[in-house]
Amino acid sequence: MDLQWLMPAWAWPVLAGIAVVSVWWAHRCYAGAVPAPTPRVRRLLVALRAAAVVLAVIALARPLLIRWQQTAAPATVAVVVEDSGSMALADEADGPSRWRRAWTLVASIDSTLAAGDEAVRVATFRGNGLGDLVAQAPATALADTPRAVGTDLPALVAQVRQRMLASPLRGVVVLADGHSRSERPSALAGGADRLWFLGLGDPEGPADRHVADLRAPDAVLRGEPLTVEVAVGQRWQAASPADSVRVQLRHRGAVVAEATAPAADLVRRELVWTPSEVGLAVLEVSVSPLDNERFQANNTATLAVDVRKERSQVLLLAPRPGWDVRFLAQAAAREPRLALRVVRPGPEGPVLADSLSSWSAPVTAGAWRDAWDAVVLAGPPGGLLPDGGRSLAAAVREGLGLLVIAGDPGTDQRPRAWPEDLATLLPVAPAAAAPAAAEVPVTAGPGGARHPILAGITHGPGTPPGLGGLPPLRRLQAARPRPAAEILLAAGAERPVLATAARDAGRVLWFGGRRLWELAFWQLPSRLDQAEHPGRRLLRQMLLWTALGDQAGGLVLQGQKLAYEEGEPLPVAVRWRDLRGEPVTGRPVSVTVARPDGGDPRVHSLQPDPARPGLSRGEVPPLPPGRWRLTPRGEGDPPTEGEPRDIVVTAAERERAQVRQDRRMLRLVAARLGGEALDGGRPDHRQALLADLAALDASPEPRTRQDRHEPAAGWPWFALAVGFLGAEWLLRRRYGLL
Repeated sequence: MDLQWLMPAWAWPVLAGIAVVSVWWAHRCYAGAVPAPTPRVRRLLVALRAAAVVLAVIALARPLLIRWQQTAAPATVAVVVEDSGSMALADEADGPSRWRRAWTLVASIDSTLAAGDEAVRVATFRGNGLGDLVAQAPATALADTPRAVGTDLPALVAQVRQRMLASPLRGVVVLADGHSRSERPSALAGGADRLWFLGLGDPEGPADRHVADLRAPDAVLRGEPLTVEVAVGQRWQAASPADSVRVQLRHRGAVVAEATAPAADLVRRELVWTPSEVGLAVLEVSVSPLDNERFQANNTATLAVDVRKERSQVLLLAPRPGWDVRFLAQAAAREPRLALRVVRPGPEGPVLADSLSSWSAPVTAGAWRDAWDAVVLAGPPGGLLPDGGRSLAAAVREGLGLLVIAGDPGTDQRPRAWPEDLATLLPVAPAAAAPAAAEVPVTAGPGGARHPILAGITHGPGTPPGLGGLPPLRRLQAARPRPAAEILLAAGAERPVLATAARDAGRVLWFGGRRLWELAFWQLPSRLDQAEHPGRRLLRQMLLWTALGDQAGGLVLQGQKLAYEEGEPLPVAVRWRDLRGEPVTGRPVSVTVARPDGGDPRVHSLQPDPARPGLSRGEVPPLPPGRWRLTPRGEGDPPTEGEPRDIVVTAAERERAQVRQDRRMLRLVAARLGGEALDGGRPDHRQALLADLAALDASPEPRTRQDRHEPAAGWPWFALAVGFLGAEWLLRRRYGLL
């Protein structure tokens, strides 16, 4: 045992002086105390005070007691059993599962090492390299079942060696069926100990027919054919000319496509299905089994496809077509996310301008929303809407976008009145007066400072001062803003130019004038050099926002798969851009995971990608099987939510398809990690493993342990000093000393 002092040497004289002075001062004080204590009491009081001072000085000096102990750490062999769904399979009809066989072998290893001259400690674990490594006793493991999904053998070896860093590890034995997601060794996969892989399962496997490969696009447009490529594998079954393979594609339990082919070792077929509904379509591919086929779980596979609408559909109702309609159509043509159709009056009723085929207005709100994402009214609709816009107004309140171009397209005089159902949607109350003829300069309103419609015009990288080249406007409609209106552009207090308002789930944008074509023809001042003309940009972004809202920019899930297996983590990437396409940075981003039909949501924070501004990444832990909805969310005032995306988590299909031991993978991983691959089904391989384990160096490893203790650092030392001072105070009170 060693005694050391943590106080520096130069402080010793100072502490010693403090202690001597304190004791001398106490002796002097008690010598002049009134009433004078007896010599015996005075010596006792000074001793108590001196003891407290000495304890304080020792505490400041920080004594350290070091005790050295010699120990012997027993040699250790780590045995880990793969914890994945495929280990629950039985290779014989009435035989034990791979899991039970593995733990029976673990018990044999334990008994072999315990029978040696020197005891070797056996540490047993379960794990798959993808989750946590769990210590497991063989006695309790036989009553348990494998719970994890997927395996990474190099990562599993690295986890074991990381766990055993404090022990003298002599060897690692991994019992697995060989199906690994990775074959590359990780940073901690190498070690000085010996390594064995003991393969479980039949290396050949039974006769089996299975879905060998499945390919389909992640997304398809509604009404377009979806082609699913299926490869069917067949092993150890001689095909006769009469044998055939039936491949079926099911949606919601019903067969939507089917193909039959002569049986062979590998059969490829294409199944075609045309989806009619928008959303996540979960499909199941199944192949007919062999006669008396034992493993039929791998005869089915699940895929998910995102069925989307075509480009956002915009309908422009033009009671009297003119240059404004032409330039709106040109603005839509420059935007690949929009498809605009124009309806105008015809000799026998409304017609589509591009084909002159007849057109009739939808009669219900649902019909409007099924056919269109936004509607543009180039003036009061007149006879184009026989019901006076009642069904259109209901559709807007349910989520349809509406862009209203004020004024009468046929005249610059007093405008016609809007139908009552549509007039209540407008963010302004139009005046009955004729439009003003004078040119009026336009300024940004309170709501336009950061609105996405004006991105690149009033704000954004490289935006010049002012409105970035918008000309003075003529023929403006006089109007009075309503309380819920958001004024984006204005020409004075009584002349809002561009205003928007929310109408329940929908949105309405109002432009208070005519002659939109002047915006596109306005010649920019020489000091402005922009990639896109501000007037044309404004027209395009008005249409874009009406059709898509803030989703035109906003938060978008990137590269998200639609189907995952149980136990598989979900990598998530979210892109955040404004309507102009510029990345949004410096604001926290998260993703909310919940069931589509409700339930407690789970929020997972994402981290920004330093290499790609506006992109945030993260990983969602594995989810139980079923449908899930991912919703990106950006913090701010107010918070921003992106378009949710539905995914499906299937049962562990990959685990059920692993019907045989992957000997090739075991040998490959063993070679790269410097280990040896053996077959647990062969008695000679098992005996060779036990012999190698028995021949390991079983001598314990001598170790020196250092115990450090600071006696003056804990509360007992402090309590002792307080006790001495308390005893001194009691004696002073007892004898009435001042």
